[in-house]
Formats: sequence, C-alpha cells, structure tokens
Amino acid sequence: MTARIVLAVRESQYIEPLLHYLHHSEYGEMLRITAFSKLDAFMEFMTGDELPDAVAADPSFIEAWLVEGRSTVPWAVLSEGGELANGRNLAGGRHIAKYQALPALLEAILQLCDQKRVRIAALPKEATLLLGVVSASGGSGKTTVALNMAKQLGTVGLSVFYLNLESVDSSGFILRMPGSHVPGLERLLYELKAGGPENKGGRGQPKWTDYAFRHDSLRCDAFRPVENFKEMLQMSRQDSLDLLEGLAGAGSYDVVIVDTGAIEEERAQAVLNRCSVLLWVLKNDQASIRKTERWLDYIASPHSGMQPELLNRSRFVMNGCIVENEGLLSAALPLDAALPYIPSWGLQHYGELCLSSPQFIDGIQQLSRAIVEPELPGVFTGIPV
Repeated sequence: MTARIVLAVRESQYIEPLLHYLHHSEYGEMLRITAFSKLDAFMEFMTGDELPDAVAADPSFIEAWLVEGRSTVPWAVLSEGGELANGRNLAGGRHIAKYQALPALLEAILQLCDQKRVRIAALPKEATLLLGVVSASGGSGKTTVALNMAKQLGTVGLSVFYLNLESVDSSGFILRMPGSHVPGLERLLYELKAGGPENKGGRGQPKWTDYAFRHDSLRCDAFRPVENFKEMLQMSRQDSLDLLEGLAGAGSYDVVIVDTGAIEEERAQAVLNRCSVLLWVLKNDQASIRKTERWLDYIASPHSGMQPELLNRSRFVMNGCIVENEGLLSAALPLDAALPYIPSWGLQHYGELCLSSPQFIDGIQQLSRAIVEPELPGVFTGIPV
C-alpha cells in the first residue's frame, strides 16, 4: 500500500532532485510525495479533508500547521543541524536530517509512516475482515454509512477495500471518481469466468490489486463502477462469492467493506452468507424496522437456506436520528448505534457534504470501533501482548 507524504521546504530546488530519484527508485512504489515550497499552498492543502499519511517539513511549515490544531497524522521536522539525528522523538513529532543521502532520507520518511502502520503490520494476513453493509429498505443511507466507515477505518491506518455490489453504484452520487486506467471490476469478472474451475486458487488466479485503484478521498482501494449494467445484473451468487474470497485471500487488506443492493438479489445473498460481520442499516421509521424484522424472521426459518449463525453475525444501526439516543424500540433489533440526522444533506449538492459532517463522523468512529475491535483486536487499543 503506497503511503501519501506531504513534503514542505523553503527551497524549490530541493524538491526536484528528490522527486526525480523517487520516481526512478524502489521507493516509487512505496511513497507518493506531494511537495510544497509556498506556505500558503501548504496550509490550504493541510486544512482540507484529504490528509496525508505523514508530513515532513521545514520548522516554519510545521509550526504554522500545528497552530491550526490539525496534527492528526505523523510528522517530522526536516532539521539542518547535525546535532538532531534521525529518529529522535519530539512532543508528537520527530527530527529527520534534511541534507543526507536520498535513499536514507526516503527510508526515514517511510519509517515515519510505519509509526502509524506498525500495529496493522502485526495482524496476520488471514485476518481480513469482510464487513457487509445491508438494508431491508431503500433510502436508509446504507452507502453513506459504508463510505464513511471506509474512510474512517483508512484514517486510523487500516488497509481498506470498498466494494460496491449494487446494480447501480450509488457511491458516484456522493464522491467523484478519479481517472484511472486499471482494468476494473468488469475485466476481473471476465477473467474469473474465463479461467474456469482450474483458475480458482491456482497458478492462474488474477492479481487482485491490478484491478483496483487508490481512492485518495476515501483513503482506501476500490473498483471503478461497472459501466455495463447487464454485467451487474448477470453477476451470480457464485461470482460474488468468488470475488469476496479473492479479496479476503489477497493478503492486501485488513477490512473489505461490501456495499450491497436489494437484499433479495443473489449478490446480497452471497454477502449475507460469507461476511463475518453484517451491519444492518435502518431508517428511523416503523416501515424500515418492520421490513428488517420480517427478513430476520425469514432468515431464521429452516427453509430459508441461510446459515443459522447469520443472526449472530448481525449488528444494527439506526440512521437519521433527530435527537441523541433516539430509536424506535424493537425487541428483535437491539441497536448497536444510532447515527444523527444531518439537515445539510437535504441541499442540492449534498454529496460533497456526506463525508465531512463532524457529527456523523463522530458516530461512525464509535460504530467502527465497536464493530472492528472485537474482530481485529488491537486496532484501536494496541496489539495485545
């Protein structure tokens, strides 16, 4: 997973040779550096929503940034004094010698990122959590919840994949898809089907990361939305299971968040049976609760064909609560969380606001901690000794 770094220095001539070496070295696959030599441009970037994985900058840049109170990522001062060696701890940051061999400089910056990723690296590769986000009724805000969870889990250092299995990918209404030349999900589905049984789990299995792109605003990986509507309609339960198994077994992700469509679709049925945690998103009304209860009753019945432990894997969140702790009581639906109603989302360009509401983000952070920590112990509290 490529680390996103912000480099800020006074001398513009310092930047060009560093970036040239980066692009022609082994570090080009590990680091992506955005460089600034003007303080105002640096501050504008750092006060935005897309924060990097780490910052390395001259003292004046660091001081101006810290005054704004946005020191939520690892940072280091680029020191010109020989008395301050690489790795010396500061109050919240480090010192890195500014003038040194470029390989050593990039290695020090990479280690700065590893401060945040060390606990994730300690997780076993087979610990990939498949988290299915489902709903028994439309308009519950399921995709908004899924996208916000992906972003928040990526922010704490997890390697996250966002997988949308809706017939029509509604994530495009919330965020802008970056340009990408990777083959995408359509090509991957073709490769899986064309390979036949001998391709599954064998030497010819596709390299999953070749079909994904990095979504910087979400801080996670994803597939480009499928353009051929028929491809999604023809995607079978087995196709979906193959896709989920492949992402879980790729060894590249800590969490795969799966956004589903209508619960009766074959793709959603695969998610219900395969994901180790199912997050049911409900609207704050009686109809949504009743539909969810009916589906749970059906799932629990012997003739449903569903796995009996499915209900044990289910968690429930009420979305769009107007007052704190609001929620319609239901004995069959013990709520794990309630997310607030955000009035500004009723505006014309609500999509731009759906990933940046402080109230909603706070609720998502609490929900993410409650769901992920039991499945991947130590992600939020530190690796147990």
